[in-house]
This record gives sequence, C-alpha cells and structure tokens, in this order.
Amino acid sequence: HLIRVLSLPIILFWVALAVILGTVTPSLTDVAASRSVPLSPQNSESYQGMLNIGKVFQQYDSDSSAMVVLEGDDKLGDSAHKYYDDIVAKLKADHEHVQNVQDFWSDPLTAAGSQSVDGRAAYVQIFLNGSQGTSASHESVAAVRHIVDSVPAPPGIKAHVAGTTVLNADTQVAGHQSMATMELVSVGVIIVMILFIYRSIVTMLISMVIIGLELFAAQGVTATAGYLNVIGLTPYAVSMVTMLALAAGTDYVIFLFGRYHEERSKGLSREDAYYVAYHGVSHVILGSGLTIVGACLCLTMTTLPYFQSMALPCAISVLVI
Repeated sequence: HLIRVLSLPIILFWVALAVILGTVTPSLTDVAASRSVPLSPQNSESYQGMLNIGKVFQQYDSDSSAMVVLEGDDKLGDSAHKYYDDIVAKLKADHEHVQNVQDFWSDPLTAAGSQSVDGRAAYVQIFLNGSQGTSASHESVAAVRHIVDSVPAPPGIKAHVAGTTVLNADTQVAGHQSMATMELVSVGVIIVMILFIYRSIVTMLISMVIIGLELFAAQGVTATAGYLNVIGLTPYAVSMVTMLALAAGTDYVIFLFGRYHEERSKGLSREDAYYVAYHGVSHVILGSGLTIVGACLCLTMTTLPYFQSMALPCAISVLVI
C-alpha cells in the first residue's frame, strides 16, 4: 500500500537519477573505453616471467606488443628496406607509446630471423605502453597504426599491424560499434514479443518505458561507478550489463503485468488486482534478482580478468533493476 501511495515520488526519483547520471557521467561505452582494465592474469607465473624478462633486459614493463609486417608482391628490395627504416625510425621516436623496437631486419646478421623464406615478407616486433586491454594499450596501438599509415609505401608493398594486443584493441572497437545494433535488435524483439502476448499497444508502450528507464538507470549507475574508479570495465562487461538489464527488466515487467492481467480477468478491480499481483510477484522478483547478483559476485573469485571484470558491473546493474 505504501509503495502505491508513494508511486509518483518513486517514479520521479528513478527518472531523475537516470537523467542526472546520463547528463553528468559519460556513457557506459565511453567510460569503458577510457577506463578499461587489463585482460591478462597479472598474478600468473607466465605473466610475471615475461615482465621479468623485460625488466632484466631493460626493454619493457607491460605485456602489450605488436608486429609491423611488410608484405611484397616480389622479394623485398632496397625500397622495402627504406620503407622499413622510415617506419622503425618513427616508432623509436615515439617514446610515449612505444617502449622497445626489436629491429632485427636492419642488421645482416639477424635479418634472416625476421624475414620469410621466400623473401617476400619481414616484420619488426614492438613493445607498447600499457597492459593489454587498458586504454593506454589501445592508444598505443592507434599510435602505431598512425605511424605506419603516415609513411608512404613503395609500389607493390603493404604494411600490416598485427598481434594479440592489436586484436584486443580491435575487439573493443567492434564491441562498442555493435552495441547500438545489439540494443536495437533486442528492443525490436521485446516489442514484438509483448505485442504478440498482450495484443495491446498501450501495454507495449508502458512496458518499453519501464524497461528503458531500468536500462538507463542501470547503465548510469554502472558508468558512474566505473568513472569514479570504484569498478573496472571491459567491452565484455559493458555488453553483459546491457543484455542483463534488458533481459531482467523485461522478465520482471512481464511477471507483474502477467499476474495483473490474470487477476483482472478474474473480475478484480484495478486496485485489488495491483495488490494481489504485487504480493504474488514481488518476492519472486526479489529472489530472482538476488540470485543473479549472487551468481555475478561469484565471478570475483575467478582469476581471469575476462570473467572477473564482469562481476561487479553486472551485479550493480541487476541490483538497480
């Protein structure tokens, strides 16, 4: 009864929260792009061993690396070497993003080790600033690509930037670009489903307003927590937060509306149907939500950052919903 009496202030509070956080805090995607956390398990022996190699040889202090691969239609000649030297010189001059350049192809003694057997390809390995998955690492990858693109290539020769770190950076870009499409398709499926079940445009519109408010509030609170460095974010966490918010929000709306329509079909008044629906569904929603939150929090006990970084963002978003 108290919730029904205070329904307007409660609705205004969540609307205000979603609007204020959406205005003051950058979007969840932007926060994840600027405050991404490392994806490598930094406590593993292999990771520590790799960093120790970089420390002992005074070459690098991160796990981010890339390769610039030269590929020619024919055997690489003097023009390819000149092209390679120009790229390497610019890479060595970029101390902000590049920590070390392993230039073997310029030395005749080591050139064979970084050149293909047919002589049509060669590479140089680069160690970059920032741990894999972080914003600093993505910026370093972008800087390397800019350097390679800024040097004119001779005819018949192409340069490619490759490596695991580059793949991680591309994954982040692909993830952010696909978010809008994923949200649009999900919303379309939800609209069709609600129209098919209830056959009412009014019910569909009310449902979508509620689901949209839940989504914006969940994203806003999660983005604020990430912006304040309370939690870490990755592209995978952002996708999971969005999908969980849409899925859980839709389920809970259907729970309430379904029970309400059931009681109305029995002849109950609107107010009585509301009370019966609320008392019959509220504990189910609470139990379901807390179960999901608990399952998400269990991910904090994993060692892989891929899973660990999803724990708090997903738990926070479900709690908000």
